[in-house]
Formats: sequence, C-alpha cells, structure tokens
Amino acid sequence: MRLALLLVLVAAGSLALSCLGKSAPSTPDVNSGRLPAQEETTAPTTQATPSVATVSPVPGEHRTKYGGILVLANRGDPAAGFDPLRTSSIALHHVGGALFGPGNLVMRCRENTYLVCPYLATSWLANPGFTEWTFTIRNGVYWHDGTLFTAEDAKFWFDLAYFGAKVGDKTRAPAYFKGEFGDVEKVEVLEHNRLRITFRHRNPYFLDILADPRFKIAHPRHLMQARIEKGEVSISPLDVGLVGLGPFKLEAYEKGSVVRVRRSFQYWEKDGESNRLPYVDGIDYVIMPDPFAMDVAFRTGRLDGGARGQEHYLTAERKQGYVRDLGEDVFFAEMEGGNFRLGFNVLKPGPWQDPQVRRAMALWIDKRAAIPSALGGFGWTSPDLVPPNIPLPEIRTYFINWPKFDLGPLEEKRAEARRLMAGAGYADGFSMGHLCRALNPAPCEFLKAQLAGLGIDLQLHVLDEGAWSRARGTLDYDSQQGRLTPSPIPEGTESVYGRYGKNPDAYAKHEDPRVDELYRRLREALTFASRVEIWRQIERYLFVEQTYIIPIAESIQVVPYRAYVKGLVIPVEDGHTHTDFATVWLDKKKGGR
Repeated sequence: MRLALLLVLVAAGSLALSCLGKSAPSTPDVNSGRLPAQEETTAPTTQATPSVATVSPVPGEHRTKYGGILVLANRGDPAAGFDPLRTSSIALHHVGGALFGPGNLVMRCRENTYLVCPYLATSWLANPGFTEWTFTIRNGVYWHDGTLFTAEDAKFWFDLAYFGAKVGDKTRAPAYFKGEFGDVEKVEVLEHNRLRITFRHRNPYFLDILADPRFKIAHPRHLMQARIEKGEVSISPLDVGLVGLGPFKLEAYEKGSVVRVRRSFQYWEKDGESNRLPYVDGIDYVIMPDPFAMDVAFRTGRLDGGARGQEHYLTAERKQGYVRDLGEDVFFAEMEGGNFRLGFNVLKPGPWQDPQVRRAMALWIDKRAAIPSALGGFGWTSPDLVPPNIPLPEIRTYFINWPKFDLGPLEEKRAEARRLMAGAGYADGFSMGHLCRALNPAPCEFLKAQLAGLGIDLQLHVLDEGAWSRARGTLDYDSQQGRLTPSPIPEGTESVYGRYGKNPDAYAKHEDPRVDELYRRLREALTFASRVEIWRQIERYLFVEQTYIIPIAESIQVVPYRAYVKGLVIPVEDGHTHTDFATVWLDKKKGGR
C-alpha cells in the first residue's frame, strides 16, 4: 500500500476532527514501539472546535502581495464537462480547486494534509454510534453568481453523488466514488442551516473520507435541479457556466487553448492577518498536452508553474535540464504520488481469472526496474528506500506494511511464478489485452516487456485521454494500470480496490463480496489497532491471496515553479490536494525563491 496511507493511521488516528491544523496529532513513541493509549482505545472526537474563516500564512512568507496573473500549464482540457462526480482526472482537478474550492464541507488542512479542517461547514457532531453526522453549514458563502450557499445545496450535492437521479426512463448514475461514503440511508436538511447524513452502519472516519479533494461541490442546485427534473439528467457544471464556490470564478474557457479564472470578491476565506484570499488577480491555465512543449514554455518564461499529471510530472532527466538552464530561478514541488499498479478484470473470461496466474505475474515483475523506465526515475519500492528529500513525517517508517510480502530474491520469485503458470496449465503463456493511456505509454511498455519473459503477450490498447476516461470504467479490457492516489486513509481506498458494482472507477474489476465485508469492518472499526489489523487483511487478500491488483512501485510527483511564486501549499502526497492556489502570491521583483 502507499506509504502515506499508513502514516495517516498514525498521524491522524483519532484526530479526524482537528480544526485548522491547531491540534497536533498524537504520535507513537517510536523508540518504545508503543501506540499512544488514546489511539488504542478510543474513537474520534465527535464535535469540531468552532472554526474561524482564516488560514495561517505560510511560515517565513508574511509579506504577501496582491495582484498579478499566475500562469500555469494544464495537462489537457478538463474532462467530463468539468464534472468532479464523473472523473478524478487531474486535468480537471488542477483547475477545479480554483473554481470549486479545495474541499467540500471539510478539507485537508493546509498546515497539515493529514488533518481535517472546516470548509463549507463550520462544525459537526456525530452521534455515539457514528451512524449520524450533523454539519452546520457556513454562513456567508456565495456561488459565483451571487446566490447564497445553504444546507439545501449541500443536500442536493450529496443526493446527486450518492443516489444519482432518475426521471422517467432516464437515469443519472451516482458519483464514481459513491462506495467510499459508506452505506448512506438518508440526507436531511435540519433547522439552523444544518445537514444530517444517516448511515446504516457505523462510520467513525467519515470526515477523513469526505476530505478527499476530488469530492468537490460543483453542482449549483438553483441552476441544475429544475433542469434535471425536466429530464436533463446528464447535465454538467460546464452546461451551467461553471458557477462554483471557489476563490476564483470563470472568465473564459477556450477549448484546447486556455481556462482563465479571476478573483471572486465574494470568496469568504481570510489569512491569519484578516486579509481576504485569494492574493493573485487570477490564473491562466494554458492547455498543453505535450509535456516537452510545457518544458520549453516554462524555461523561456511563458509559465510560472508546470502542469500536474502523468507525463507532465518531471522525469529525472527533464529536471536536470531545468536546473541547468534556470538554476535558482526554479524550485520543485515534490509529492508522494501513489502506487503504480496493475489491475485485472476478472469479470471477463480469460486465463487471468485464475488466482494462480495473477499471483505468478505478481511474482515475476521486477518492481525496482519500474522506477527508471515507468516512473521517470522518481520512485521507491520499499519504505527503507524513501528519498530523503520527500518531507514525510518523523514516524514515516512506523507501521509501514507495504511491501511486507514478496521480498525474496527475484530469481526465486520467478521460479515460483513459472511453477504456478505450469500448474494452472499456461506454461507456454497466453495473450492478454491491456488498456493504455496515449499520454503516458511508458508504464504500459514496461509491463509488456516484463510479462513477455513469462510468456504473456500483453496487447496494448492505446487510447487518447477522452476515450481512456470512458473506457476505464467499462468491462471491455482484460487489464489496466494506474497511479491514482485515492485517499490518505485506508477507508478511502474502496473506489480503487472495491467491488465493481459499487465502484466502476476501480482499477481491478471484480464482484467479490468478501471485499465489501472487509471494507465494512474497516469503516466500523473504532480503535487504531483494529484499523491496522483489518487494513492488513485487506492488503493481503487483494494483493496476495486473490491478487486482484499487483502493487509495483510508489511514484514521486515533481512539478516546477518559478522562484517568485510564493505561498504555494505543497502537500506531502497527492497532487490533487490544495489546487485552489488561494494562498499564492507573486514576488517578481526579487526573483528569488
């Protein structure tokens, strides 16, 4: 599993409700190897500290300046009509943070990614059984067209995300991440601008799940509800003009060229000195599908920052070029970027339906070889090999479980792989299809070359971004790979690893009820120790016993920025996080970092 996933089990533990990063996490005594007593025995706190609509300034950067246009590259046109319910594509979410905000009712804290902060809700209360969560919606929050945001808007979004919509014979599917919410029974609006979500089963870590920055509220009820009720069930945020709640509002979208957003003067957040956010006048996201064109534009002064996303994250070789040409005029955001993995569609007939065959493939792949060839030279395969420049918490090696299996010599593992293939009746191998993204074929080519040694002919189906986004949720392909970072807590990984019927966005396609049951137990666990135990059962079941997924290597995301870009919040992991850029300011006169 991902390193940071288990770090959060330690660092966040029972602190899911900490406000604005002011409560320090309780951490294990690394020397003694013992967990804090509270984390072993208690569930999360049930009520948030009342919040203040402020954000602390970035340490050492107090002389903020207003004005200027931040110019960033974007990997491509935002997919799915800018609809976060339909896609986790970074091409949308790199832009979406500015338009829709960095969170929903809650967000990952800017000061500490592993804590949960208030956003559109100021406080919350859970009942003793953690089956009801009640949120108090923030007053004074406006959609970009001046309409007040209320609890009714929040209910509309939750209903759309979890239940979808049905009008006559037309159906709108729920959000791709529906399964991560748990088993929602109902969503209600209460008096005093409050929202209550009721679950059929205990859900103590709902806040941590909800803080995923992919879960953006981008669907204004006053613009969408009537149209959906008239049968326009597929309506998207783009169809209603991209009216959001974020720090910037849309000025213009020129498909294939640029997305221009400008400061929303109605935005509610303030910094620690009571200055309104955001600082810059606006952001221009220049659509640049070619990463090498991005490199040229950056190095010739046309960009202030690079794009996020596969292929656009820098390789070691490209980074050296930036350093050589720009020296101190450039700095790099480096984030732990999720697991490069291979997932199987066991719902489609083929040799890969046999667990022995999938296990053989897992044993055969040389995982360390993926770093230079598939991950651009930035990555790791063992917790002991995390690069020192990645600013992970002090407890980064505590409770790391992945990969605590398949650690033997490669020669021995490959001998076992051949034995398993022969035992399954495929000693001579077979042919298997593989869904591949045209924007980044290197991981596909790596897998093809690796599996050829086991006699497996991996047939690459290379699709452009739009076709790939549609295809990855279907059952048309035998296998696919990806690098999505779904959540810093294990409860939030179900959309990637869960049963296909509930999670069509999952990389592996299976209908295994055992996985449902394991995730249900995980969501209901009340102690730190029980969460770790159940998560390890899930890992072993998914990665070893059934091998629905083969974890290969952890990636590191590297994004260049000009040294005069100040106040950038760089998350420890997951490039989808903190893409609102509300705290960024430009100091072009000094030119230094």
